Amino acid sequence: MKRVLLVSIAFPPKNDPECLQVARYIKYMLKCDIAIDVITSSIPTLHMPYDPSLEPYNSRKVEKIEIPIFETKFTNFLLRKLLPGGIGFPDSKFTFFWQWKKVARKLKTPPEVIYSRSNPISSALMAYKLQQYYKVPWVMHLSDPWMGSPVARYSKQERNFNEKWEGRCFQKAVKISLTTAKALEFYRDRYPEIREKFFLSPNVFDPETVKDLPLDFNGPLRIVYTGGLAGNRTAAFFLEACAQAWRENGELAKSEIIFAGPIDRKNKKIFDNFRLPFVKHIGNVPYMAALALQQKAHILLTIDQPLADPEYAMFFPSKILDYFLARRKILAITDPDSSTELILFPYNAAIIHYPQIDSLKKFLYLAMNAFRNKDSSFFKAGEFPANFSAEENTSKLVSLLESL
Repeated sequence: MKRVLLVSIAFPPKNDPECLQVARYIKYMLKCDIAIDVITSSIPTLHMPYDPSLEPYNSRKVEKIEIPIFETKFTNFLLRKLLPGGIGFPDSKFTFFWQWKKVARKLKTPPEVIYSRSNPISSALMAYKLQQYYKVPWVMHLSDPWMGSPVARYSKQERNFNEKWEGRCFQKAVKISLTTAKALEFYRDRYPEIREKFFLSPNVFDPETVKDLPLDFNGPLRIVYTGGLAGNRTAAFFLEACAQAWRENGELAKSEIIFAGPIDRKNKKIFDNFRLPFVKHIGNVPYMAALALQQKAHILLTIDQPLADPEYAMFFPSKILDYFLARRKILAITDPDSSTELILFPYNAAIIHYPQIDSLKKFLYLAMNAFRNKDSSFFKAGEFPANFSAEENTSKLVSLLESL
């Protein structure tokens, strides 16, 4: 039996996109002949709320060590005021990897291999410290790019720190997995001397949870977005199209557009300013409630952050994997040639590029017309792509871990 040490701040029953991905991989890893020890953060963890609906993924077969992270909104606010260099060393959860010696004391059996999941990047630094201590192979996963991330806003001190630690981690890890082909290409170009270390390990859906529920044409046309909105990832472009379509054709007011998930102050202000009577933001909801919303939708909306340079359009929102399971039409607002577009292109999805607001309005008119005519074919999605199956991708990962 191979003994694997999984290092991930993101772990169920905390509610977070990366927690859900870890849950799916862990579920199928436990079906293999592998013993798993988990190093994660204690509950509560800031911005990762406890979600009782994820308790089924909190398996008793896993030996778990929980490390407290000394972080609150107030302490983060104070640190940002007091420290001109910021707190991105590598992120606000840095007290997690500071406690690696505590982990070494608590861990009953030394691991044969270490597997880390980031984000947050502090998980990777904890894994680095433990790899140096145990001298075993380490497979490092990045759910988002580290130094290549277009959403990172580093000070000079933060950039120096993160560039140094990205290089150190990449040197010590025997394999480094990334979630999209674009991210894989980016890092192979960035580190040509170790390009063979990088491999693709995408975000996944659980094939055992697929539901193909009938469409309901008795109520309103329902468009649903589940997930967070923060920074430059906003609903402004979509809401502007809705506002224009509503002024041009009042029928859109009969629809119901639901946003569920956490938002920052900037996005709250955007919703407040538009005040569309048929649009509502219902706040953060448990994972199972988000799935229920998706299954009752006619159209599922995903929004990418607009980027100035298409080279950096490496992100593929993990919520789309849940959307696949609902078997509904996906409306994706994204940049040209983004990872989202490349993956959804073969699928029955509507892909709208920034800033094509007329194309978005045209889609809304088509949706209203299809709903009025009860056209199921417009709203039904095709077969979901099997290469994003948790079972298939976990099998590949387990084979790699066993080979080490």
